[in-house]
Amino acid sequence: MAFFKKDDIDFYFEDDANSGTPFIFLHGLGGDTGQTSGLMKKIAGIRRIVMDFRGHGKTRYFGDESLLSFNQFADDVKALADYLKLDQFFLGGISTGAGVSLNFALRYPERVKRLVLSRPAWEDCPQPADIREAFKVIYQLLNNPEIKDKKAEYKKSGIYQKMNNLSSYAGETLLSQFDYAYASEASPKLICMPGDSPNTDRNEWRKLSMPTLILGSHLDPLHPYSYAELLHEYIPDSEFKEITSKTISGEQHAKDSYGAICSFLNQ
Repeated sequence: MAFFKKDDIDFYFEDDANSGTPFIFLHGLGGDTGQTSGLMKKIAGIRRIVMDFRGHGKTRYFGDESLLSFNQFADDVKALADYLKLDQFFLGGISTGAGVSLNFALRYPERVKRLVLSRPAWEDCPQPADIREAFKVIYQLLNNPEIKDKKAEYKKSGIYQKMNNLSSYAGETLLSQFDYAYASEASPKLICMPGDSPNTDRNEWRKLSMPTLILGSHLDPLHPYSYAELLHEYIPDSEFKEITSKTISGEQHAKDSYGAICSFLNQ
């Protein structure tokens, strides 16, 4: 188990530590290194590096709630890269990880050789009201000591039923937020991150000059296909790939994602 310290927080990370090109791959909201290392199996010539964001996985603590933001998460990634003495590297992420990667690439473009944005969940503004509501209800349940079976109670809520009817995978994703060992302790992230955004002006995306891969799938209201299309429209010479929705097949989704990313990184 490897950790580096920043802001008095021990950040967990995993590093293949081989001689390949470094690729920092970032997980989604409520996820951890299991999500990213599970999807991205080892690739010849690539040094795979994954980390747990503050308030996620084995990075249990997050500091002040004001530090739960895209700017801060991107600076935490920079701290990891500096700790590993990486001047340039491939960077990518899933959902929130894609937003953090976009934020990082906009603020530190000289560090990013290639950029991967898988299933982006933000435009250049906070998430839509219904998605924020879905996470807000989870937050409220996690902080209500009178409710014992919080997951069962959440299934009764109208916002869960709406999301689950749109996509069974969206429903599973929302329910998984209750499974984290420190879910109540880290629950402010469910309010802060959906209310933030990677940046506030999509025209800044036009300034990105590194090769960029964008992955999108239908039938996923938490990661609208239109968001991936919008990023592709604004990021110059970006490559867009449609991947199978997890609602249809989680196995095929993983194969599509892995294949597209491997091909892109090995170009």
